[in-house]
This record gives sequence, C-alpha cells and structure tokens, in this order.
Amino acid sequence: MRRAVALGRYLQNPLAMVATLCGPRKEIMSWKLSPLESFLNQDDKFAIVEQVMVDVTNQVGLDINLAISHEWLFAPLQFISGLGPRKAASLQRSLVRAGAIFTRKDFLTEHKLGKKVFVNAVGFLRVRRSGLAASSSQFIDLLDDTRIHPESYILAQELAKDVYEEDGTGDANDDDDALEMAIEHVRDRPSYLKNLDVEEYASGKKRQNKIQTFYDIKRELIQGFQDWRNQYEEPSQDEEFYMISGETEETLAEGKIVQVTVRRVQAQKAICGLESGMTGILMKEDYTDDWRDVIELSDRVHEGDMLTCKIKSIQKNRYQVFLVCKDSEMRSNRLQNNRDIDPYYHEDRSCFQSDQDKARKEKELAKKHFKPRMIVHPRFQNITADEAMEVCY
Repeated sequence: MRRAVALGRYLQNPLAMVATLCGPRKEIMSWKLSPLESFLNQDDKFAIVEQVMVDVTNQVGLDINLAISHEWLFAPLQFISGLGPRKAASLQRSLVRAGAIFTRKDFLTEHKLGKKVFVNAVGFLRVRRSGLAASSSQFIDLLDDTRIHPESYILAQELAKDVYEEDGTGDANDDDDALEMAIEHVRDRPSYLKNLDVEEYASGKKRQNKIQTFYDIKRELIQGFQDWRNQYEEPSQDEEFYMISGETEETLAEGKIVQVTVRRVQAQKAICGLESGMTGILMKEDYTDDWRDVIELSDRVHEGDMLTCKIKSIQKNRYQVFLVCKDSEMRSNRLQNNRDIDPYYHEDRSCFQSDQDKARKEKELAKKHFKPRMIVHPRFQNITADEAMEVCY
C-alpha cells in the first residue's frame, strides 16, 4: 500500500520524478530522447538535458513547504536559477531542520542564501500553505506564492490597491492590512484585473518602462504560478507504439529494409527479432518467389540466421512486423518510404552527366590513338596532338 501511494505521488509530479534521474549517476542518460542523439557525446547530451530541466523547473516553480514534508520533491531544487547541486543540498538541509518557511525573506536571513543567489532564485521558490505550514496560523504573504519578484512587490501592491479602490470598496490606507486586503480582493475577483488596460495604467503612473513588469504582475495576481505547460493528453495508438517499441517513424516504416535474426522456425513461418527487440514474422510465401517448391520453411531457414528483409506491414496494436525477403521485392527500385527523402535536399543535376553523354565521350576517346592519363593539374587536358596544336596556335 505504501508503495502504491508513493508511486501515485511520483505520477502526480513528473518533474520531480525526472529530476531524480539527473543526480550524480545520471540515470536519465539511458533514456532515448531523440533519434539523432547518437550524434552527441554524453557530456553534450546531459548539458542539453540540464538546460531543459532549468527552463521547466523555473516555469513551474518549487513548493518549498510541500517539499519539506516529502523530501523527494526537492529533486528539482538544483535546477532553480542561482542554485546548483551544492547550494541546493545545503538549502535543503537547512529547510528540513526548520520544518516550514513562512516568508521568502527567510531564505536570506534564516537559511543564509547569498544576496545574489537570493535575487536569482527567490522568484521561483513558492512559499504557501502546504505541508506542515497548512495547519499554521502564521501570516503568509500571498505574493510569496507568485512569480512576482520581491523587488516588484511594491508595484504589485500599488496595482492591487488601485484596482481595489477603483471597485469602490477600498480605502485610502496604506498599512499592511489594507494592502493585503487589496491583494485578496483582486485575487478573488480576477475579472477586474482582466479588464485592466496595462499600457494605459503604466502611462498614467508614468512608468512606461515597467509595462512588461505590470503585464507579469497582472497575470500572477490572477493566478499565481499558473502552469504554462500543455494539458496532458492520452497518446494516440501510433505515439504509444513508438514510445514502447523505441522505434520512430524514420526507423520503422513499411518498405524499410531491416536486418533481422531468426529466433524460431516453424513449418509455415519464421519468428524473427529486429534490432529494437520487436517481433518480426516471415511467412513461407514471403521468403522466396518460388515458395511452392518449399515444403517447410525450416528446410531453408535456421535459428540464428541473419536475414535482410523488407517491412511488408506493421501491426501496431500487436507490436508485430510482417516481413518479406523475396528477390523480386528486394530488387524493387521503388523508394522505400517517402520519409527517407530529405525534403530540403535537391540534387544539382547539372553536375551529373547522363549515361548517353558518358557513352558518347567513351566512344570518342576510343577512336583516338592515345592512352588518356589521369593527371591532377588545372591546366591538363586529355586531348590529341592535333587538338593541342590548335589550342597553342
């Protein structure tokens, strides 16, 4: 039961699950992420994985109080901007000892983050009522659960206060309680913020240089740390097939030439294995053009044989591939698959001689009574003495 609960928590937070594979042992390197990854060495591939993890982690943020209660959720902490494996590990130990955190300022004062590290990281560290802090009565600033940076809190409070007063229910006080009430008001009534013209508001405040900041504040006040990722969708049958098989549309398609190993031979068919481990089936009538002369396929094919075959069809629902290795099929000059053609590649046919031009020149050379020589020189030409005289004179 405990394992089932733990597994459920992992599935609810896939970012943390993936981050656990990016530790010192770099287990994530065993994942096949792209059909072109073989062109990268291991260091370059891991550097790209790290960059993606940094981008995604900072988009989603990290719920600190929830991570304190479930320490495996700290796995993405190393990818928060300004941190790294060493600083993240030190901060994690300090947070676990504290048990909970109630304001972002504590990262600087209580948990000894350097000032520059704090400025870089704090906007992506969420402080909210979760974990052990859920049952606490201590005050938690609503802005600490947004992507709004503490250096812009004054702008956010000012915007919320103006919207609150515009609604006609606010007061002119600037104390902390009034500002907090204004933020709660606009959070509970996002329609007021959605109707706000940010550029007009910034112009009225003579802060045109803060227009983008006001846009970010408006979005975060409507919904703090809104998840920008696409909603999860069930994979299609094709996507599920390629994920499980490890193949791609380029490596496994009808008409593709593949190498297979015979695993088991029966009277009417041979069970083969592709390089990816998928099962291939070669029927007796698909083995040779003269299949009627073959009584049993085991007379021609044996376990362990390597065969060159063409993919006849793919049963994606059963994860099986039907093969053919008839000479007539293998000699076919039809293109294996349109996907094999690079859409951006075009041959410059002007640089290729046609067969007729080559044959004509070979006949002309055959009539001449000299042996052509291969000399690498920009001025050298395979011509006769008479032709050389004409060129010189």
